[in-house]
Amino acid sequence: MFRRLMILMAALAVAAAGWSLPAHAAPVSGSATLDIVFTPANFYDCLAGPGFEPCKIDKILVKMEADLVLTLSVSGVDITSTSVFTFKGLEFQSFTFTGTVGALAFRSVLIFAPNIVEVQLVRDAFGRPRYCINASDPGGLIPPFTACPTPSTLLWNLLENITHPVVGNLILAGIFDGAGHLDPALTFRKKIAELSLSLAGLTIGLRGLFANIGSAQTPDWNFGVVASVEGQTVSGITIRAETWIGARQGLECFGECKPLERIRGGKVETDFIIYEEKIFIRNLKLAGITWGARLEFTFADAPSYLIGLSFLQLTQDFALAPFGLTVNNVINIQPDPVTNALTIVQDVFTTSVKVGDVSVLAQFVIRPAVTGAFNIFFAQLISTFDAPGVKVTNILVPCIDENVCSFPPFTTVDGLLDHNLILSTSVGDVTLDIGLYFSGLFRGFYQAIIEVGWQLGNVTIRSSSVIGVDALLGQKIGIELKF
Repeated sequence: MFRRLMILMAALAVAAAGWSLPAHAAPVSGSATLDIVFTPANFYDCLAGPGFEPCKIDKILVKMEADLVLTLSVSGVDITSTSVFTFKGLEFQSFTFTGTVGALAFRSVLIFAPNIVEVQLVRDAFGRPRYCINASDPGGLIPPFTACPTPSTLLWNLLENITHPVVGNLILAGIFDGAGHLDPALTFRKKIAELSLSLAGLTIGLRGLFANIGSAQTPDWNFGVVASVEGQTVSGITIRAETWIGARQGLECFGECKPLERIRGGKVETDFIIYEEKIFIRNLKLAGITWGARLEFTFADAPSYLIGLSFLQLTQDFALAPFGLTVNNVINIQPDPVTNALTIVQDVFTTSVKVGDVSVLAQFVIRPAVTGAFNIFFAQLISTFDAPGVKVTNILVPCIDENVCSFPPFTTVDGLLDHNLILSTSVGDVTLDIGLYFSGLFRGFYQAIIEVGWQLGNVTIRSSSVIGVDALLGQKIGIELKF
């Protein structure tokens, strides 16, 4: 398999060299990427963090992934093929067709994979978006993730790349391979059909979702529709409404659930009924403040207190010109599980200022207390020095959730949950990013991440190193060819 992939990469390099000539327009564009990752066999033990016994590395594992994305443009239609290869062979294959006919835009996606994972977007007690596993084949629930409707912070961090991509790549590979999700043969798993029509100042959208949550031998197809209408007033206010029939907000994962294997835009449900409706209001300007609102309504398959208006988010953006401050305020409102009354569950207040090459961002979180009052927490302080050729970012994250900070591997040295120091620079065609991560103010070092990129024409070579306290936790070497 590895030999075939190397031959494929070489062939693409030769083809790209020919296509890059000015005299010959390229009939096909795209990219080919090959990543090889080395990691300790006891990777999870080495991630344990401060306070644990040092991990002993007696053998390493090698993981390989090759991604091939090709786009062919024919008569105004773009046809894109996305292929993901691993040591097990072809793990994911999709075909995407996009184009426009006058005011009508269309998109169609066909997906083939050995598995499917239905990931639903839910909200935690503070109104923050999180993910949970709604259904999957093969298997069902995939430990250590949680089943719906229980929110999973781990799954959210992995799928939204809050966890570093190299570490997240290894974690996802281990979880899905261990659950047997990569063993079945490729089968037709999903089809997406999208239409968008711009007419008289309105944009009308219709997205059809077809997903096979059964096996290749016994298919189980479910169907959902997302209908939307969006328009803008003369004053610039944008209003959008969405109706989710047989579908919910979320995404669907295939293969190892890597970025190319995540299909966003909703997940299907078992019954073809209205599950959700959403209303978005943006760019409403009053008294120098830009207002926004997000209203989410739930109609089925939810706790009784969430039926109806299940979530309301209000945003305000404004500037304090005399001080050079910009302010953003986000208020999350949810029904109380006991009284059903709408209650402010979290208010995130963010202010930032920029003076020359230095910018500072401070964030505060306001949450209700048991007594009925509100507690104000200092959430994070981000300082950035962005001079020509170098950028230094310093991030201080205090511990505001004792339910998290009281459990290993988290610690509260100097009252901090995290202190991150990130240096970014470039010299010619070489880019360098160094991240140092501490559990206190320059104390309690637990991880460093060093990333180097070198661009040579159409080819980019990347190296990512994840270094723990006593071991190299991961080393990725990648090469990307664009043509």
